[in-house]
Amino acid sequence: MKQQTKIFKNDLYKKFLLFSIVPLLLVSIIFILLIIKERHDLILSSHINIIKNIKYNLNIFNKSIEDISNLLKEDDRDKKDEIISDLLKYKDLINTIIIIDKNGIIKNISSKMHSSMFIGYDYSNKPIFQKILSAKKAFLSDVYFSTLEKKPLISYIFEYNNQIYIMELDLNFINSLVTNLNPTDMSSIDISIIDKNGLYIMDTIRKNNVKDKNSFFTTDLYKNYIANSLQDTLIEYFNPKTNENNYITYQRLQSLSWLIVVKEKNDSINSYVLNVSIFLLFIIMVIALISIISAKRISFTIVTPIEQLIFNINKFAKDNSSKLDNNIHSNYKIFKELINDFNIMHKSIIENENSLKQQIIENQEKDKLLYEQAKLVSMGEMIGNIAHQWRQPLSVISTAATGMLLSKEHGILRDDFFEESCKSINQNAQYLSQTIDDFKNFIKGDRTKKVFNLNDNINSFLALVTGTIKDYNINIILNLEEDINIDGYENELTQCLINIFNNAKDALKEKNIENKHIFISTNTMNNKVIISIKDNAGGIPKDILPKIFEPYFTTKHKSKGTGLGLHMTYKLIVEGTNGTIEVDNIEFEYNNKEYAGVEFRIILPHNK
Repeated sequence: MKQQTKIFKNDLYKKFLLFSIVPLLLVSIIFILLIIKERHDLILSSHINIIKNIKYNLNIFNKSIEDISNLLKEDDRDKKDEIISDLLKYKDLINTIIIIDKNGIIKNISSKMHSSMFIGYDYSNKPIFQKILSAKKAFLSDVYFSTLEKKPLISYIFEYNNQIYIMELDLNFINSLVTNLNPTDMSSIDISIIDKNGLYIMDTIRKNNVKDKNSFFTTDLYKNYIANSLQDTLIEYFNPKTNENNYITYQRLQSLSWLIVVKEKNDSINSYVLNVSIFLLFIIMVIALISIISAKRISFTIVTPIEQLIFNINKFAKDNSSKLDNNIHSNYKIFKELINDFNIMHKSIIENENSLKQQIIENQEKDKLLYEQAKLVSMGEMIGNIAHQWRQPLSVISTAATGMLLSKEHGILRDDFFEESCKSINQNAQYLSQTIDDFKNFIKGDRTKKVFNLNDNINSFLALVTGTIKDYNINIILNLEEDINIDGYENELTQCLINIFNNAKDALKEKNIENKHIFISTNTMNNKVIISIKDNAGGIPKDILPKIFEPYFTTKHKSKGTGLGLHMTYKLIVEGTNGTIEVDNIEFEYNNKEYAGVEFRIILPHNK
């Protein structure tokens, strides 16, 4: 025992340290990861906001160019000249406006600076002219460097009245795209805008060095990182030339086929995470030292009462009637209270166990009584069904027998009439015999689990209620899937179908429905058999619908309903066959007419 105590103390000591230090380590790691994620999210959000700012200004630029082009679509020559003069005077982004004909001859040229081109100049030699002719709508040209103005330009080209308008635009406006950004945020951020050919339109480090003809698409950054990553995500990139770690975010501007790239150094982030990690490591070391001292003390002061408590628990587990020892020597009052509570719990468990056994017996007897009551109700309804079914055959037998007797008394009994009457009596007697067999099989209640055919079961159920169907003039519409087999209790399913049928029949009668319909369909889905029974009686009130499976719940007069039919149906389906039963108010169409009613859906396991 002493050896076990020593082992237990050491084990408690180790576990105390384990559960005090390891969670702290895990929390620290999670905390660091959350910090990194938060920093990443902040950087990504900052990059996306920068891109949104740039895109917003570019969209304004694009809209402004379209508005200017609409102003130039002026047919009056004097007004057009005045508009061109005002545009060059007040619009900083427009350098030159050129109007040429379809042959490429300049018809009008206006510029802020001296140009080598003039009216009558043949513009068709320009490489862009062929693209102008093939274009079917207005477009922006590629970025090019003007040797005359010594700065990057782009042209907006559109056609109007068989003339081609070329507006040369100054790209210095892009420099202003970053003016609205926080200067602090821009200290470690580089922004680049690249055209569809990979040329830099703007770069905060290159300072708009459009003379650099090296395509951005040939760089390692684009080929190995941007091209293989989604836009609006944070890309980690190491630049071997500068030996720096960077975060990259990019987005494509579809309207202009441009690429916006935001790059930021992450050295500050790594430094921040390192400082946090060192601080957490120091905290862990301090807590570990305190935990070691506390663990040694606690392991000695609580082991003895715990051992006694374990002894009592083991004794109770082996024999719950044993008397437990609550004489525990400890400085901690809590252990004495714990043992006292344990004795109270022991006594309570014994009492509850006896009470539970008695309750189980009572519930079993109650369920048996409910089942027998429901069975008696079903038998009473079945006897009524048989009475309905026997009326016509008995009437036929009585008529045939009386006819033969009268014919015999008057000496006019013919052989053919005699044979026909005997045949009719025999057929109806066979029908009565079959009805008795069906009723006997139902009443017998053979609770043997077996595989049976669902269609045969439904046909047997319909045979039992044929008299009711005819008496109430109910139209039964069947839509049954072939060859469905079920492994279960055939007689109990028949009783469930009868209960649901009687519920529908009573609703149709109570609401005086003229054309009474009951629809029965079967199908299989996902290894389940679904039996649907619905009527056109208008449905069940929503406040009543959730209660219909409760025992003794009925909306009928006490003399007409017991409230057991649907309750027993629920128990037989759910507890007897491991199935489910659902009920809903529905609306549906039949023979081009809208109906409303209630649908019961029995869902059972499918035996293939």
